[in-house]
Amino acid sequence: MKLQVLILILFLVPAVYAYRDPYITVPEQVEGMAGETAHFEVVFTHVQTAMWNVQVYIDTEQIKSNLLDWLEISVDEENPAVFEDSIPLGEEISVPIDIEISDNSPSGEVTLPIIVKGAKGPCQKGCEPFFVQKSTTLYIRRKDPKLAVILPNAAVEMAAGGKATVEIQIRNYGTATAYVNSLDVVSDHPFAFQMQTVPRNIGPDSTIPILLTISTEDISPGSYLIQVKLEYRDTIQNTFTDSKTIYVTITGNDSNPHSQPDTPSPTGSPQTPPPTQPSPETDSRSVKYQYFLAGMVCGGALFGISVMVGIFLKKRRPTQ
Repeated sequence: MKLQVLILILFLVPAVYAYRDPYITVPEQVEGMAGETAHFEVVFTHVQTAMWNVQVYIDTEQIKSNLLDWLEISVDEENPAVFEDSIPLGEEISVPIDIEISDNSPSGEVTLPIIVKGAKGPCQKGCEPFFVQKSTTLYIRRKDPKLAVILPNAAVEMAAGGKATVEIQIRNYGTATAYVNSLDVVSDHPFAFQMQTVPRNIGPDSTIPILLTISTEDISPGSYLIQVKLEYRDTIQNTFTDSKTIYVTITGNDSNPHSQPDTPSPTGSPQTPPPTQPSPETDSRSVKYQYFLAGMVCGGALFGISVMVGIFLKKRRPTQ
């Protein structure tokens, strides 16, 4: 009795071990760009026994995502990869799967359920069926446009009532075509603007120059700001913006720009310049000169009086 049980166990253990599911590998994640095709492979093998009538596919019925409308899957439940013949022990099978992503697909991620099913075991056409499910995540990226407004000369100086021409450059740094919605020039002051026609589409890695004429007929001298505002979109209507500032200085149109006008007085007439005040050094010299003149006058007077007194005394002296 014990011998029979032992023989039964020896037969059952290999059978249970041989009927294990095949070994299947899929990538953890797959990345794809909108407008391109994502590619990955499903690899499976059985390390103990043969496989029969194997089918491999992505089960789109399990995908709960609006992104599925933008995908074209090469291997799905309606078009599986089928292997009708026996796959021997240890033979590795690779099934390529391509996913074509629409140009208009938004960015996002989709979980892809991958099914591998068939029969396994040494029996003809397999001893028992197997069903294995793996999954991977498809990350969808977009080639977005990236427009920038560039001002080679952002500071402009002109005379009142004059005009100036400014170059505006629109450069696409992105990897997709941009669609221009508007290019506006605005200011809080009554400037007059005239701009060349703006192209509607700007391809990747390109620069478009646009000339802007600024008129200052009704603007007084001073400093002003002008805003250049750009709005554009991609192929699926995502909207983006960019803006730059033009700094405008308006000068007077006098013949001598360096002359300064007289400052009006409160009554409106020109102010009379104040008299020049002498410096302390000048005052000192004037006082000394006045003392000198006084000394000269006094000295001359005393000298004249002395001469007259001498003559008078000489006349009164008695004759010897």
